[in-house]
Amino acid sequence: MKNSNAYEDQFVRRGYRYDSPEIEEALSRLGARLAPKPTDSYMRYRFHVLRDAGVNAFALPDGQLYVNTGLLAQLENEAQLAAVLAHEVQHTAGHHGILSYRSTRRKMIAGAMLGPITLGLGDFFLAMSVFGYSRDLEEEADRLGAKRMLKAGYDPRQMRGVFEILMQDPEGENPVFKSKWSTHPELEARIAYTQEMIPGLTQGVDLASLKVGARGYRALVRRAALETAQDLVAADRPRSAVALAKRLVREDDGDPAAHLALGDARFALGARAMLEGEADLTNREKWKNAVTRERYTRSEREQRLLETPEGQAVLKKNLESARQSYQRALALDPGAAEAHRGLGYVLKRQGRPVDAGKEFVIYLRARPQAPDRAVVMNELKGINTAIKNGGKTK
Repeated sequence: MKNSNAYEDQFVRRGYRYDSPEIEEALSRLGARLAPKPTDSYMRYRFHVLRDAGVNAFALPDGQLYVNTGLLAQLENEAQLAAVLAHEVQHTAGHHGILSYRSTRRKMIAGAMLGPITLGLGDFFLAMSVFGYSRDLEEEADRLGAKRMLKAGYDPRQMRGVFEILMQDPEGENPVFKSKWSTHPELEARIAYTQEMIPGLTQGVDLASLKVGARGYRALVRRAALETAQDLVAADRPRSAVALAKRLVREDDGDPAAHLALGDARFALGARAMLEGEADLTNREKWKNAVTRERYTRSEREQRLLETPEGQAVLKKNLESARQSYQRALALDPGAAEAHRGLGYVLKRQGRPVDAGKEFVIYLRARPQAPDRAVVMNELKGINTAIKNGGKTK
């Protein structure tokens, strides 16, 4: 497990680990209740958080288990987190990484492939844990995980909610092509067999006594969720960012940070419309959306949309929504300097350069050491030049 162990230090050195002692302590406490006793000396369960907007979690053969901030932000309660951890520890307890490695190696040899397997052992385990195991191993982890949940006092019915979260596609870019040759269980199938299993599993159990833990959990992960909304904006996933920010606003309408996140997400949408009915998109439409993302830059996609009246109307609507969110953030906290910066960008796009410049100045005065100071100063320079020339900013 030497190569596998190296990932723990590597994640720390590269700054991937998310700094939240409270969340890591909660993960460790919950994981200890869910993890079976290690069967091998090299296993030692450790539970960590990675700063990654992806909705994912994974475990390595030596007991390292990582949950992305993106998944923590989407889960609804502690029982769903228990479902994730219970599933992942079963991959380690069941030696699924090693079984998958051996299976793949046998297939490569049987296929008369020449030369050694070039993928390092640690890299193989990481790839398998992130991208998923075979249908049988995933189902085994689901079924045994549900039992561990119940034994720890958590409601296994909440496992379904995890699968439904994984099925969400706010960007409309994840086609699901069903195939009888697929070795990985479809999320619909995972919902079906866990739902079928639950009645027998909970027979004779007082369901009302099982823990769900919604309010405490959402409070625990709120900071991570707010930062995930910003990470989604940075990753050009504005529809996902809007959906998450709107949820955070619903949970606490008096939090200026949530309104700031919603403003940033709305502004990042630009000429893109929300896909409220993304479930109705066909696989072909989703595939086309994914190809468009790969083929064109963000600005190129924006320009294509702005060539249509619909795109222009959507941009106007999103800019106004962003402006209102920033103003709401400032009404709640007049010291929220980043809201002034957001207003500056919105007003500039709305064709109000003088007002935009005022907002940028307020921001820089409040944040003289801001990391984006040079960028904002350049915006001000462009605005001043445009005003002197009697022209408009771009």
